[in-house]
Amino acid sequence: MQHRDAKKGNIHIIHNFEFENIEEMNSYVGSEEDLNKICLLLEPYGFYALKNIEPIEWKPLSTITINLEDYSVYSKEENNILLNKKSDIYNISGIEYECGYTRGEKQVYGIEVDFGALPNATTKTIPIPNFNENYNYWIDEKNSYTGNSTTRSPVNRSASSATANNQFFTILASGEIKITTLINVTTYTTTKIVLNYTKG
Repeated sequence: MQHRDAKKGNIHIIHNFEFENIEEMNSYVGSEEDLNKICLLLEPYGFYALKNIEPIEWKPLSTITINLEDYSVYSKEENNILLNKKSDIYNISGIEYECGYTRGEKQVYGIEVDFGALPNATTKTIPIPNFNENYNYWIDEKNSYTGNSTTRSPVNRSASSATANNQFFTILASGEIKITTLINVTTYTTTKIVLNYTKG
């Protein structure tokens, strides 16, 4: 239905059409003059703009529509398997920053890398984000850590520092971060590696 007026005193988002449900909205036969006009959909409630008339296409205004059927749900065990694959998605938790000191007369920079879960008695490898072979990288052990909701442990730099309590160690090699575990520590699901580096 065409809708133009709001009662005096009402707070009102101006819209041109009003539909009871999605089926009614999608069955509307529009014309060129209707393009970009706004409709109010009552169930589910929201505002839409008419983007296309052949075929009819409405776009939501400032909302995101999610269909649960489009997503898969994994068990805890399946999640652990996915997390331990080399194809893990990694992300940079922050942007490059200056550390406020120099090394060899060069400014030291830092970046935090989300390494994800530790592997099960094996080696997990991810690439150093935005790696540059001309940079000199090292691990900032003081600010790197691994753990879960109840435990936090330092990230060891060498095999000799792996102990009965912290049986894993980290190395940087060929543009990659590698963590080797001597036992199953997949319960350590949060690992943050802070890298420092100088340029050139």
